[in-house]
Amino acid sequence: MRSRRRSVKFAGQPFSFERVEEWVSSENRVTWAVSRRGEFIGTLTSPKEITTNEFDLRCTQWLAELLGSSPPIR
Repeated sequence: MRSRRRSVKFAGQPFSFERVEEWVSSENRVTWAVSRRGEFIGTLTSPKEITTNEFDLRCTQWLAELLGSSPPIR
């Protein structure tokens, strides 16, 4: 995914995912800083080459694990 910033809705709230260039974990993975309402809540790594739909699904699953709730049914 080439985007540097992405917003994903989870449990009715928007979460912001911003690519962090300094935190490249390897050649094939990138790190994303995650925030809600401007507050940093964690980091997520993902493959460098990922589709937007795959990224959104990965974000939703990550948020469900972090926040302890089930992801919405698609």
